[in-house]
Amino acid sequence: MQIGDIRIDSLIDGEAALDPHGGIFVGEHPPTDEDWEPYKRFLDPCTGQMINTVGSFLLRYGDRVVLQDTGMGPQPGGDIFACGALRSSMWAHGVSPLDVTDIIFSHLHTDHIGWTTLNGKPYFPNATIHIDRREWEHYTNPDSELEAWEPNLLRSDEDKVENRFKPVLDRIELFEGDQEVLPGINAMEASGHTPGHSVLELSSRGERGLLIGDLAHSHGELVDGWEFYFNRDLPQALDALERFRGYLYDNRLPFAAAHFPGMPWGRLVKNDAGTLGYEVIG
Repeated sequence: MQIGDIRIDSLIDGEAALDPHGGIFVGEHPPTDEDWEPYKRFLDPCTGQMINTVGSFLLRYGDRVVLQDTGMGPQPGGDIFACGALRSSMWAHGVSPLDVTDIIFSHLHTDHIGWTTLNGKPYFPNATIHIDRREWEHYTNPDSELEAWEPNLLRSDEDKVENRFKPVLDRIELFEGDQEVLPGINAMEASGHTPGHSVLELSSRGERGLLIGDLAHSHGELVDGWEFYFNRDLPQALDALERFRGYLYDNRLPFAAAHFPGMPWGRLVKNDAGTLGYEVIG
């Protein structure tokens, strides 16, 4: 994808395979098979599982080589995650970990921070790290309580935020809410999934596009407002989802989500009947 002078590539680290009816969607009316029908092409045809890709977005412009998030990392991920390919994905695009100048985190869940350090060493030794202040303070505060499901994602003590980031504390820069993080890259307030979850808006030469992070993990969430169990503050997450749904459609903006299968770019569109839908554009 190209947004003005900014080239964006999807770097796939791996994937998570989930039961679409296994309690990951909540509320009075969780999605049925009929609700899934418009999105059936995004389910695994052999298993029926909902596939969530895990990875990063690589942004290149000028002298900047930027990552949004760093995937799950190379450790085994139990029964759900199969990850560890991020470095191969980078080299496939001609980029070395040494080339990365900046990392901007959408949030600090384990499947987004895994390659930040490895074996107690910075994996991107030349990168400045940008994190929302509320996110950082929440996940490094010893008195903050994790959601009941969050510890289940931790594979070892190294996955804990305070340990994962310990080797890179001297290169962390904090931002908060709506703020320009780097030239042409603006963080947008999208809290709800986590206390400081951020969407990135990319702007260059009059063109714009959004990296929406974990604003939605499935097309049904984004289009139809399905309620995702793994949101820390569900009402706040739904408010953010509604706000960005309107922003994306009203401005006809291309966007990419962190977990849509294959991490493609898409747009929100309406059919002749005025029904909102999603189309892949690249």
